[in-house]
Amino acid sequence: VDDEIEAEVVKLNDGEGYVLLSERKVMATKNWEKLVAEYDEGAYVEATGREAVNGGLIADVMGVRAFIPASHLSRRFVENIGEFVGKTMTVKIIEVDKAKKRIVASRKAYLLDEKKKAWEKIEKDQVVTGIVRRLTDFGAFVDIGVHQDGLVHISEIADRYIKHPSEVLTPGQNVRVKIIKLDKAKKRISLSIKQAK
Repeated sequence: VDDEIEAEVVKLNDGEGYVLLSERKVMATKNWEKLVAEYDEGAYVEATGREAVNGGLIADVMGVRAFIPASHLSRRFVENIGEFVGKTMTVKIIEVDKAKKRIVASRKAYLLDEKKKAWEKIEKDQVVTGIVRRLTDFGAFVDIGVHQDGLVHISEIADRYIKHPSEVLTPGQNVRVKIIKLDKAKKRISLSIKQAK
């Protein structure tokens, strides 16, 4: 009561002599205009998964219905689209149909952009913190936040001789590593734990 709102006239007479108004329609129009501007600028927006449908996910972006194709949900194949229902994610608007007021968005485009930015920031001889993802007979794969695991060869894990990385490392463990080799073109990273001390 006494709040001032903007509303659109939906009907002059709702059957009972009242003028039917909609605040939601005004908000939807304003949000649509904002989304078109975000698309023109190539900006990222927040989307919330609403429903898994054939071929993708219906999401809510600022109150506007958006479609995210299954191939644009992740950098890898998504088997269960339903896992994104109810989740809020960052997406990039990749297509706008102004006539039909339809939006197509991509989480994959955002992830690829972030990966590219992360690769631009890393340099040889940097010491960074990473998470051990998996162990093999020849070393450990460590995630340093560039969406690509780097390899710590078994000879670069400890100062002493070890037969297997599991003697000193466990998956999920945080470790400090030094970037000792970096091939940005081939997306390969060689890391050292012993040189990071």
